[in-house]
Amino acid sequence: MLLNPFTFHAPKSITEAIDLYTRLGNVRLQAGGTFLFNNLKLLKRKGLKTPDHVISLKRIADLKGISAQGNALIIKSMTTMDELMDCPLLKGNLDILKCAAKHIGTAPIRNMATVGGNLTCRYTWTEMPTIMVGLNADLHFMGPDGKEQTISAEEFFHSGAKTEKIFTHASIQKDPKAVIVYRRIKRSPQLDIPLLSLLVRALPDGKKLTNTRVVINNCIAFSQRDRKLEDFMNQSRRSKTLAQEALDHMDTPIYDTRSSEYKKHMFRVAMKEAISTITK
Repeated sequence: MLLNPFTFHAPKSITEAIDLYTRLGNVRLQAGGTFLFNNLKLLKRKGLKTPDHVISLKRIADLKGISAQGNALIIKSMTTMDELMDCPLLKGNLDILKCAAKHIGTAPIRNMATVGGNLTCRYTWTEMPTIMVGLNADLHFMGPDGKEQTISAEEFFHSGAKTEKIFTHASIQKDPKAVIVYRRIKRSPQLDIPLLSLLVRALPDGKKLTNTRVVINNCIAFSQRDRKLEDFMNQSRRSKTLAQEALDHMDTPIYDTRSSEYKKHMFRVAMKEAISTITK
C-alpha cells in the first residue's frame, strides 16, 4: 500500500467542510492533491505520523471560479492553474498570473493543481506566493465560527503561512498602469522546481518610478519584499544605468541565505534584466 489508511471526506459545501475540519482530529485538507499525496507518501517512508482523515474540497462549487467585482479580481481557492491560464479577465497587471501559472509542472499537473493548494501547502518554493505578494493581494479564510478573516498575502507569508482556517479566495485590485516583470530560474533542466524567483512591480511617473515593490523567493524562506531596493528605486530617476546601480542596493542577506555562488549570480542577472525591462 502506498499510503497509510485514512478516512476520505468529500463535502459539498463550505459549511460542511468547516464542520468536518473543526470536529475531526488529525485531519488534512486536499485541494488539487498534487502536493498532499506526495507528502503523505514521504511521511510514510520516514515512519512519521500521517492523518486519520483527508477532506477534499473538490466538490465545493463555491470554492471554484474567477470573477470581477468592481475593481477587484476574485480568484477562488479551487481554481486550477489551467483555468488561470485560460481566463480572459487576466489583463493588465493581472496577466502576470498567467505567466506564473504556465511554469507550474506539466499540463496534467496544471489541470489538477489549484491556487489554494499552491498558496497554503507551506512549501517555500511555490510560485504563487511571490505573485500574490507582488500584486498586494488579500487572502480570505473561513473559520469554525463561519466568519471571514482577511489578511494580506505579505503578512500571511511573513507569519509562516500558518492557518487553522479554510482558504476560500484571493482578491486583487486591478491596476492597468502598473508595470510588472516576473523572473523564475529552475533548479535544473531535469527538475522543473524553482531555484529562485522574483517579481518587480512599479508605477512609471515621468522620469521616476513610484510604488515599487520587489518580491524575492529564495526558495529557502517564504516570499519576502526587498524594501531596501524598493526605497532606492523610488528615490532614483529612470535611466539606462539604473538596473546596474540597483545591484548595489539589494538587501544582501535575502539573496545570500544558503545560496551557492551560482545562485547569487543568477539573482543578480535576473534582477538586472527585470529592472531594465521596468525602466524602458
